[in-house]
Amino acid sequence: MSRWINGLFFALGVTFVLHGYSCNSENESELSNLESANSVVLAVVGNTEIGVDRYKAYLDRLPSEFRVNVEPLRYVDALIDEELLVQEAAARGLDRVSDVVDSVQHNRILLMQKVLYEHAGVGNSAIKIDSLRAYFSRSPYNRKVRFSLLMVRDSTKAIELLGLLRKGDDFDAISMRYSQDSRILERNADMGYHRWGDTMPEYAYLTERAFDMKIGEIEGPLKVADGFFILKVTDIHPVSFDQERVTIEKLFRREVVGQELLRYYDLLHKRYNVVYRPTAVKKLIQNTHSRSKQVDDQMVVVEYDGGILSMGKAIEMMRGLKVDKDALRREFARQILASLEAVRLEIPENPTVLMGVQDAYRKFSVRKLKNQLLSQISDPNVNALKLFFENYREQYKVPEKVEVDRFLTQDAQEAREFAGILKSGRKVAENRFVRLIYGSGAWQGENPVSRALKAPAGTAHGPFSTDTGYIVLRIVKRHEAHYPIFEEIEEVLRSDWIKDQTHRVLKDFASELRSRREKEISVNVQAVQLLNEKLSL
Repeated sequence: MSRWINGLFFALGVTFVLHGYSCNSENESELSNLESANSVVLAVVGNTEIGVDRYKAYLDRLPSEFRVNVEPLRYVDALIDEELLVQEAAARGLDRVSDVVDSVQHNRILLMQKVLYEHAGVGNSAIKIDSLRAYFSRSPYNRKVRFSLLMVRDSTKAIELLGLLRKGDDFDAISMRYSQDSRILERNADMGYHRWGDTMPEYAYLTERAFDMKIGEIEGPLKVADGFFILKVTDIHPVSFDQERVTIEKLFRREVVGQELLRYYDLLHKRYNVVYRPTAVKKLIQNTHSRSKQVDDQMVVVEYDGGILSMGKAIEMMRGLKVDKDALRREFARQILASLEAVRLEIPENPTVLMGVQDAYRKFSVRKLKNQLLSQISDPNVNALKLFFENYREQYKVPEKVEVDRFLTQDAQEAREFAGILKSGRKVAENRFVRLIYGSGAWQGENPVSRALKAPAGTAHGPFSTDTGYIVLRIVKRHEAHYPIFEEIEEVLRSDWIKDQTHRVLKDFASELRSRREKEISVNVQAVQLLNEKLSL
């Protein structure tokens, strides 16, 4: 038993403790008020019964929007298909292969840790509203920040423009004249108000920087995604506690649970009389930092009731982590002491754990079966891809676009003179323009700019008065809607073909299983109808 215990390395963390708190009332099963016992059989596949309990578990895995107006027979059919795949995987011995067994064991550990923490009361503390408000007041969620952006693709140009802005030049005017990002230009450089965390991941750094700045402050150049950005904060507005309460409560609860875990780890240290050997701990930290191979793997790092932790095992336990005394103490409790405690409390035999392990076997063995089926799909040849392209040609049509050079100024007279020069055919310096590309949606309206965007290449239009100044447009090139040539999208077609074949193979295999085992499948129609009546009340 002790060898098995020492081999159980918990990946213990706050995430699983919080799982129950991530579910609101919408996520509760609609079956919670059913009078029928969980033992009622809805269907039978071979020798396996599918009951209401499994039906509930299946629904709980689905997003709430998919559980509205549920047709029970539809989901019973899905459970039958799932069970057919489970039994086929078992018949092929896939539930016994090493990677499936390892995945199930990992899942068992996650289930055990969840039950262990529930038993210890971790995560059950009531949240006081005053504490929640205090947490909100010191978090970035208590405000929203408005900022303007400028983006160019050349770092030297960005530094030059930053110099102009530092001297007091108008930010929006400079941005509208030089920015090379259509999203910035469409918004007249003003990106509006942003709350913490509501920006696309690739641009999150810009928002995070804005939250550290004061009104009127300018920052840059910042290398983000496809260009160099200059950022100016134009306003900071408070956000009410009620607007962010759901988010704040989750974050605060996570922090509280983290603190409760540390206190629980302290309790486990006392319960198992843990003693750290200072010299060995020092060597462990040095070894991790220097990656030295000159270390005695058998040196004892920790002693506790039930065994010891050797240097070799300690290095393995801390792999990938920043090692210091606090981290070692936390990980030892998380991965070793929690294992001992779970076994002491007979948690491996807990019904929740046992049922979860069964579900894990179904999940991972079916995944293995699907991978086995998909491995039979060979790479398509060119002829197959060309035929696929012809069958789905409309999906790959490239929409119409127009390339435009735009000149911007705050001076109406300068705009008129510049437009006159362009329309006369005389040359102008190319650095007076910003090159933009517009999709067909930009010229759907009937305003002067939209009409100009419909014009043929080589024509000049304007000046047009806008919120940010006067603009003159030169139509550079029109790209008509067209179908790409095969060679341009061959890799995209290859990926789409494989996805299509994957869907077909799995669908055909499920149909074949249904047909082959039709006589072994039965549905308790009366029970399903009763289920439907209960759900419709």
